[in-house]
Amino acid sequence: MQGVDLLGFAGDCTITAKVTMFGDRLTDFLNGQERFHIHKVIFESLDDGHLVAEDSVSITRDDLLAVIASGPRGSEQQRVELAETRMQLSIGPYLILGRVHTAPGIDPVSGVMQRDPMVPLTDATIAYSVAGNVVARDVGTLIVNRKLVDWIVPSADEAEVFPDSTVRAGYALGATR
Repeated sequence: MQGVDLLGFAGDCTITAKVTMFGDRLTDFLNGQERFHIHKVIFESLDDGHLVAEDSVSITRDDLLAVIASGPRGSEQQRVELAETRMQLSIGPYLILGRVHTAPGIDPVSGVMQRDPMVPLTDATIAYSVAGNVVARDVGTLIVNRKLVDWIVPSADEAEVFPDSTVRAGYALGATR
């Protein structure tokens, strides 16, 4: 059991907090339970940027659209070489770029579909607006709630990774329309 920093992204705010984590990795912790408590919480409104502080709050996994990974990365001995697939997606008010990892020789679509809802993306960028100002964060790992993705632009036919999401073919972040 250890306390780790949490920076989460909800539908109308960002959430900065501490969470007492059980297990080796934040992704496993988030996937391991539907509800958990966070402490020393600061909510920042995306609409106007105002802050609200709370000592302790109970949230559900589905309150979180994405989370910046923090804490330990798990056992070095359990790491295996994985294939990477670049993805662009939208989830609520956030645009995200990142790499999803799957086992070599495994179809990325079926590999990710066998996973729990919270899926880590590496070399990620998350962009959003706070009080009309664009914020873009480059992070090593961003954990995305794949059940809540609105749309995805895969690099190939990986659109099936998020089967309930609309595929926007021909549109890439930063492209002119």
